[in-house]
Amino acid sequence: MLFCSCKEKSENQKTEQKSESNIESKAELKTESELDIDYSISAELFAKDVLKENLRKHTFYATDLNKPKHIEIFDNVGLNNVIAYSNKNYPKNSEPNYYEHFTLFVANYQSELNALKTFALIEMTSKENPAEYLLAQKKFYERIKALNIGTKPGGMIVQSGKQIFSLVKTCRETPIGGTWYDYEKKFIKYLTKRGDEEFKVLNSNCGMNKYELKTLKASR
Repeated sequence: MLFCSCKEKSENQKTEQKSESNIESKAELKTESELDIDYSISAELFAKDVLKENLRKHTFYATDLNKPKHIEIFDNVGLNNVIAYSNKNYPKNSEPNYYEHFTLFVANYQSELNALKTFALIEMTSKENPAEYLLAQKKFYERIKALNIGTKPGGMIVQSGKQIFSLVKTCRETPIGGTWYDYEKKFIKYLTKRGDEEFKVLNSNCGMNKYELKTLKASR
């Protein structure tokens, strides 16, 4: 049993090392100007488009004790802060703190490499049967719990430039009408400068109880 466990751990570590190598290669292929792209302004424009005069902005840091649990999906390495947007009319009698109180979370990293590595960690966390040695790590287990918060109501997680975005969905209607798929496409449009760009996204719809890796194509 011990031999099998060690073998599984060794194989998974090799997979992680290969994944990190692929991430670094992907980042190195881009020019310096591309690596410096900051989509935080684009995200705020989307939030303003959705929330209009009801826009409310929050800033969270890794050291904050009172922050939404969902923020724990973002790795702290290279993390500057997490900006979240919510409707100032919801909830009415308290400060927003739960996942569905928000419209969008934006994790701002020091570099695209930090963001790419964190998205790979989130993708690994979303798998149905992660390796046992990972489950034994408290940090990894806490990330699973934080990620699972968004699986039942739904959500979409995507990385672009130095940011990772977690778009909140619910089991109700979208904030602007139309389908949730249209809502996702609307958000993706704010993250692209080309009409045919494809994005790898982690997506969950109401009642799915898991995130699935999909490709979403931007269209203008």
